[in-house]
Order: sequence, then structure tokens, then C-alpha cells
Amino acid sequence: MIRTGIAMALLLACAGVARADDGAARQALRADAWASSDADGNETQKLALGWDVSHRDLEHWWGAKVEHARFSGDGWSEREQRIYLAGAGDLGEWLWEGKAGSNGDDLLGSFSVHSQDPWRKEFFVERDTLETRRGAQRGLVQTFAGASIDMPLSQRWSATALAGAQDFGDGDNLRTHLRGNLVFALAPEQGLSLQLRTRYYRNSEAFEGDYYSPPWYGEALGVLAWRRHIGGYQWSARAGWGRQRSAGDESKRARMLGVGLETPRWKDAWLRVDAGYTDTPVLADTGAGRYAYRYVQVQAVMAF
Repeated sequence: MIRTGIAMALLLACAGVARADDGAARQALRADAWASSDADGNETQKLALGWDVSHRDLEHWWGAKVEHARFSGDGWSEREQRIYLAGAGDLGEWLWEGKAGSNGDDLLGSFSVHSQDPWRKEFFVERDTLETRRGAQRGLVQTFAGASIDMPLSQRWSATALAGAQDFGDGDNLRTHLRGNLVFALAPEQGLSLQLRTRYYRNSEAFEGDYYSPPWYGEALGVLAWRRHIGGYQWSARAGWGRQRSAGDESKRARMLGVGLETPRWKDAWLRVDAGYTDTPVLADTGAGRYAYRYVQVQAVMAF
């Protein structure tokens, strides 16, 4: 049902963009790269190249892309080739973006739609290979679906809430997620904010797979964030410290650090770079000993 929903929603939306852009001559090339590694020796690399058949602007386009993915660890390595139909557009007052494709065996992709009012509502679903040794070797696919809302509370205070559910493609475990952020604009003119970021999840079948899955996990981080436009470039940085705890374990330190850069959208040529570090668990974590996760992402678009 989820597979059919992703495919139908994206195909119908792309068809709508195509009709709206009939006769438009503009096209675009895009590239995406992702690399991550953790303290357990697991690594993920993804490289994608895309061609926009129709490109009105960065919020209205459709096309196709191919992707090479590699998952590896100590003593093992798996590769996948994917192809996607991808696009973005509007549904009245709502904006959407998504992709639907396959690695030859399973439906993969993502789809999100959000409102543009101050109380921003978003609905999303994502399907991708489970980035663990067993997941990559057995072709397991994890699906994450949910919704979020932004809540402007005053001139300086705002909050975000998210609820979701995650299936891991094997066994009976269903992970339910709750996340909440509280944000105070410390120095709006300088782009500085103080944030409280919290998350909690519960696994219906604990310790079922080769990913970190205790009965429950909770985390709270105090984050200092900076976002500023300088010379048309958007710079960002964030640093957080807090505590994390899971069932049957003691409270431990939690940290995160991230930086980002986004170039001006000059004639729809655009580049974004984001990199970060965290010592809180992600899917590939076995839960053994000290944990660290590092990632870098690069996205580029050039219209012509």
C-alpha cells in the first residue's frame, strides 16, 4: 500500500508539472553525493546524477536520475544501482518534492508535501535500503512515514513537533517516533538561536535486527545554532550537548556538531554543502562501546 502510494502520488504530481510546463525549453543537470561512516567501521556512499526534462525553477521541475550506492564494513561490501523518476511542484497552496524508483528488486524513494503558511504542516514517507550488513546483503528496505508541524509561538519563540512510524523490512519490529524542538531567537539580527531538541522512540520488538534497537531510547540536546546570509551566501553552524538514555542503560553524554553552506541561486545554478558529527545512535549502530557518526552531503543544480 505504501509502495503504491509513493509511486502514484509522484507520477500524478510529475504529470501535473509537465502539463504546466508544456513548451518550456529550460532543462537542468543535478548531482548529489553522500558519504557517512561510524565507529563500528560501517560506511555508506551514494552518488547520483540527474537530468531535469522540464525546469521552471528550483521548486518546479521533473526528470530522472541514476544513483550508485555502496554499503560496506569490516570484511563486507555491497553495491546497488538505482534509477528514479523525480520532481517537485505545487498542489495549490502546498509544495511537494519526491522521487520514485528501484534498485531492480524493490521500490525505493521519498515523497513530502508541506503547506506554506506560518503553521507549516508536512507529511512525508521515505523508503531506502537498510544500511546494515544484513540489510544490504539481504536486500531489506526500511520505510519511515510521518508528519510534522511548525508552531510560531511569539516573535522569538517557536516549536516543532513530529510523529512517525518506521518499518525495517524484516521481522515484526515497528519503531514509533516522537520528536520536539523548542527554539528561541537569541539574536535574530545575527542569526543566532538557542534550541532544545528532543526525541524518543520505542521498538515493538527489541533487539530484533543488527541495528540499534533497545525497547526505548530518549535524547535531549541543548543546541546553539547560527544561520546568516553574507554576500548572498547562506552560512550555518550548530553545536549541541545533552544526554541520551536507553532501556537498561545509564544516562550518557550526547553531542552533535554541524556546518553548512548554500550558494546564491544565480540563474538557478545552486550548490549546497552540509557536514556533521554526532555520538547518538543511528540505524547502523550495534550499540557496542563508544559511538560516533560522521557525514557529508553535497547537492548541485545547473539550469540551462
